[in-house]
Amino acid sequence: MVTGAHLNLALLFVFIAVSASVSAASRCSSTTFSADRTFAHCRDLPHLDSSLHWTYDSAARNLSIAFVATPASPEGWVAWAINPSGGGMRGSQALIGFHQANGSMGVKTYNITEYGPIAEGRIAFQTADLAAEFSGGTMRIFGKLVLPQGMSPTVKQVWQVGATVANGVPQRHEFDRENLEAVGLVDLSRGVFAQSPPPDPAPSTPASSGTSPPGAAAGGSPRTPASGCKNLNGISKPATLIILLAFGFLFI
Repeated sequence: MVTGAHLNLALLFVFIAVSASVSAASRCSSTTFSADRTFAHCRDLPHLDSSLHWTYDSAARNLSIAFVATPASPEGWVAWAINPSGGGMRGSQALIGFHQANGSMGVKTYNITEYGPIAEGRIAFQTADLAAEFSGGTMRIFGKLVLPQGMSPTVKQVWQVGATVANGVPQRHEFDRENLEAVGLVDLSRGVFAQSPPPDPAPSTPASSGTSPPGAAAGGSPRTPASGCKNLNGISKPATLIILLAFGFLFI
């Protein structure tokens, strides 16, 4: 029998679920940037408490991005990359942001060829206006890339966070599931995430020194759109479970 107490409890569960869903959906779209930076698209990424913001000019093949993430520690690093070869870590053309030797934030470019230590170097894309910020425990990296002629606007993106930088070199990240699954496809023109092909196998033994940013070869199921500013058509899985529990209480 449904009582007033049951009904009140059920309504409370529904309120919590809807509030959580709306909050998650607004994280990406509510982000603002310094220097009047604005972007046409934004999506919350499904792993590592991060989001991607971008504008893509298909005619000029110009891509402007902002990657926002919480590093594994305040003195750590964050990275976003495109992998034109379609793999996981190997082949990633990465932008990595971290505190420089003088204490300021900066972005360096890395062509990630192996799982071991990395070295700063030129990447496959022309870059401009590289910059980074750190505030409130969050790092933001900015950059403009020119994609090669004939390259598909649906690209393999890889992102990552790490805890330490030693002698100006980002060190290896964790190999937890969140880290290993930080890879997917993004359709730059349509502003959506796409389903990913099967990723590379993970390395059998993590490197003992250096780093593997961004995104050591990933495992797991194909990617689906993450919650965020472009995913307002449904309610998140946790919210759905809470609502189901609420209706269950009505019949206890």
